[in-house]
Amino acid sequence: MNGIDDSKPVEIADKIWWVGFADYEAGFSNNPYLMLDEGEGILFDPGPGHPIFRDMIMGKIRQIINPEKIRYIIVHHQDPDLCGLIPFIENILHPDVTILCHPRAALFVPYYGTRKGIMSICDEDILELKSGRRIQFFHIPYMHFPGNMFSYDIATSTLFSSDIFGCFNQNWRLYSDDSYIEPARKFIEYYVGNRSSLLYAYDRLKSLKIDRICPQHGAIIKDNIDKFVNLLITTKPAGLLRELKNKPGPEQLKEIIDVVRDKLAELLHKDIQADSLNELMEIAGDEGPDMVALLIDAVVVKSALMGVTNPLTCGQVHKAENVRQTNGAKLLDALHQRYLRRQYGIMSDTGSLKAILGQGLNSFETNAVVMFIDIRGFTCWSSDKHPDEIMSLLSVQHGFVAKIINSNGGRVNKIFGDGMLAYFKDDYVDQSIRIANEIHRELETYELLSVGIGMDYGKITMGDMGQEDRLDYTLIGSPVNLASRLCDCAGKRETVINMSLYEKLNDDLKKIIDSLDSKQNIKVQVKSSEPEFDAIKFGACDPDNVDISPFNYTI
Repeated sequence: MNGIDDSKPVEIADKIWWVGFADYEAGFSNNPYLMLDEGEGILFDPGPGHPIFRDMIMGKIRQIINPEKIRYIIVHHQDPDLCGLIPFIENILHPDVTILCHPRAALFVPYYGTRKGIMSICDEDILELKSGRRIQFFHIPYMHFPGNMFSYDIATSTLFSSDIFGCFNQNWRLYSDDSYIEPARKFIEYYVGNRSSLLYAYDRLKSLKIDRICPQHGAIIKDNIDKFVNLLITTKPAGLLRELKNKPGPEQLKEIIDVVRDKLAELLHKDIQADSLNELMEIAGDEGPDMVALLIDAVVVKSALMGVTNPLTCGQVHKAENVRQTNGAKLLDALHQRYLRRQYGIMSDTGSLKAILGQGLNSFETNAVVMFIDIRGFTCWSSDKHPDEIMSLLSVQHGFVAKIINSNGGRVNKIFGDGMLAYFKDDYVDQSIRIANEIHRELETYELLSVGIGMDYGKITMGDMGQEDRLDYTLIGSPVNLASRLCDCAGKRETVINMSLYEKLNDDLKKIIDSLDSKQNIKVQVKSSEPEFDAIKFGACDPDNVDISPFNYTI
């Protein structure tokens, strides 16, 4: 990986950052890019749709810019590994964020569930940014989608090439070297179906000054660019069609099996006893989809060297009692594990991430601040309102509060009716109190409904819960229950915190709270059979007393 820290964004050109991730086991890298222009952000190909990817990618973006300043999303075609993330992040971006894509891709993007506006971009269109910086678009069809586009940043001579010049490579590096040319050629060979598409792309690119190529997968190319561009005229496309015309005989099949068995044994560091591709696939499937991908790649390479059809692509009998599956959760577990290690660096009581991961990769224990928010007087307010007006108000109110939380280090976990559950990491304890105060002030400023807030600090369990086909990422633990009960004790524009949270605050913040006229020491009981515990109630205070800088956001 060339020694880079992939928990951090990497500036690859003037005001252009790589904000992606790499799954080394599967040989899959995903390369969203972020450009800045006079305080606004332009996000290229955000990435796949899952909260894990959201956290990995948005964690890097937040190190560069407040997400609310991302004004444009450019997607070069409609695949889920480019567009799937949009509905997960669009509500924390600029209120008027616009998605730019080719008209043929624009037909499909809304089906991911995105609600933001889409602007169709056609061949040789230009997006001129505030500073006058220009991004030019080229329609490059059938590589590998009819509505595929390339983008070209004129100021830095940077080509954003969608999937072309990308590859799948277990030995991922952020920047390419000579060894990358052959994997890039193989990608073109198998993902492009005809030579005329390649020649058309070559004609469009040969006259451009290109200082770097930024593909959606694989490595960024900044050396030997002519060699890579020439792949468009030297590569023979439609490789799969050639394979399908020459199926292997028994002896050829045995040779493929022997080579792939040895490769799988090398990857798993153990002896493999298997005499068929089906048996090898079952072994790989038990390890997860990343190992299946590597096994398939080994079969592809060996079959290509022999000039025969990949035996996995034809003639298989899939019996009902032995349908082969791969465990997709294992792929996400591996990414989740790396994300926790690199991005959060969460420490358990035993002092190591390993202890957390030992509890189960889909859940872990950690200390956090839990915040419950509930609209006060909502039942009375909504009693004479039309359902459309109620839902409209809730959407505005929750979206408003979520932006404040997400823009300042927190994460909204649940929205339910007139309430919301959020949490903050262990090192955001002081900030969580400031954000509670800011929520009260901003709701009043913008004449939205007042809320009560309850907060507690302590050990919680975070993870997936529910049926296999309907998992929900949730929080459980005593602080969740206590924060809910504390919220019940909070009136309009009031915050109630458990004493355990108060004791975690820095001395200056304690002094501010203690000086408030509205401060009250109260006793709270969760259940009648349980003992009371101490809590502190206080009202929203003047912004001069509670400074939330350096965190900023735009409403």
